[in-house]
Amino acid sequence: MESPGDDSKEGAAWSREVLVGLLLVALGAVAEYVDEVLLQGAFQPPVDPFPAFILNWDTRIFLSINSGLANPYLGWFFNILTRLGSTLLMFAIGILLYASRRRREGMLILASIVIGTFVALPLKLAIPRPRPYVTIPTTIAFDGEAGSSFPSGHAVRIFSFAFIASKLKPRFTIPLYLLAFLVAFSRIYVGQHYPLDAFIGALIGLLVGYLTLRYENRILKTAFRLGIPIDTRPSGKSLMRLDRKSPAPSILRLREAS
Repeated sequence: MESPGDDSKEGAAWSREVLVGLLLVALGAVAEYVDEVLLQGAFQPPVDPFPAFILNWDTRIFLSINSGLANPYLGWFFNILTRLGSTLLMFAIGILLYASRRRREGMLILASIVIGTFVALPLKLAIPRPRPYVTIPTTIAFDGEAGSSFPSGHAVRIFSFAFIASKLKPRFTIPLYLLAFLVAFSRIYVGQHYPLDAFIGALIGLLVGYLTLRYENRILKTAFRLGIPIDTRPSGKSLMRLDRKSPAPSILRLREAS
């Protein structure tokens, strides 16, 4: 039989986790605001921070893609495709998945956006790099995004999405990573990023996807304790559900799908 002291300790632990969850949500919102609003304003880093040999190599590859492959049809295609890595669209995908009762998948995509911002934003602030269309006069730019070029936030988001989705739906692994590669490639083609920006962004995205799934239970448990329903339908070989009938509402149950 549980003592009142045990109930008190459990209640205190519950309150702490709720507060931590709210704090993380608030910090995520602030980080997204800084990345998507403040850094996308008039701010443009004045000088490229990378050594000359890296900059020269990066510039040559950039021009071979941006100018060397210039084509009106490719321009139209990549200018549309590049938007798939935007925060707004990734957020919309997460919300749509959640609303269509793919709550587990939707919550993981939304969590990956926040985690990706936490990882990429410090790099953008610590290594402010001007976008190629600012420093290379011959750049064919399809837009005029501001903020630091390094790393590519689009590449971070699309590769974290591909990593998570490919683990949930392994049969779509090749199409998902092909899409991620094309979105990252499009960032170079439309003149917004150097190849190194996209490459490092892709690596960060894979790391973010891994971390999101590595701490999936904690993410779903925290969301549940914040009052967000996470009960899900079978997805792949297993079904992860929060048992609302359990005396300890924080328990995650992993069941085999029938």
